[in-house]
Amino acid sequence: MKYQIELTEEQMKITQIALEEYFRLRMGQEWDFCDDMACMGRTFPKEDPERTRAVDAFIIRRDHLREMMKGFFNIAFEPHGYLREKTDDMLIAEDIWDSIRFARGISKWNDVLHVGSEPLPKIQKVEE
Repeated sequence: MKYQIELTEEQMKITQIALEEYFRLRMGQEWDFCDDMACMGRTFPKEDPERTRAVDAFIIRRDHLREMMKGFFNIAFEPHGYLREKTDDMLIAEDIWDSIRFARGISKWNDVLHVGSEPLPKIQKVEE
């Protein structure tokens, strides 16, 4: 079976984030997740007089999250603390994530890396 999904730009963005969190956390890669969680909804404009304090607080939150996640991954992925081999569902999620990034024009690659067992999704922008 094949499915065609039509998503708005915001839905594509959220799907991309969800897929990245899924495969990265499953692989034991907590860095980006912890950065995003610690920064959740916060911005650090240069003109803000409290910027230095806000950035310092972000770094403390991020480092606490990383320590907690490291402990979690050490238990989940013992004895190494990380997953040595990616499962196919992680690779497929990574392919879909990369395809969305490529379709949205934010990929740093010239093409989508194909790492999973499923064909890459065809994503076509239907209107601007």
